[in-house]
Amino acid sequence: ERQTLAFGACLFSPARGELLRDGKPVKLTSGELALLRALSQKPGQAISRSALAEQTSASMERSIDVQVTRLRKKIETDPRSPVFLQTVRCVGYALMPD
Repeated sequence: ERQTLAFGACLFSPARGELLRDGKPVKLTSGELALLRALSQKPGQAISRSALAEQTSASMERSIDVQVTRLRKKIETDPRSPVFLQTVRCVGYALMPD
């Protein structure tokens, strides 16, 4: 298991539950952290909304979309055209590390 995952200006340590952007800690909600941890387990692979909902104890798949939107604002340079947290059509989401 990888210690840290690098994407853009961000470094994520799943074990510590710590996200750094430009070396500064980024505050994550428990939902955002659970989502980032789930995605970081399979970097570069699409994970379905339902699987993410199960892994993050989100009650509904739609709440995953909300978490993704919030997380993008924290990690993407331009959240409207995400590079790292990508939507995979008809599947779900994927975290694309450097």
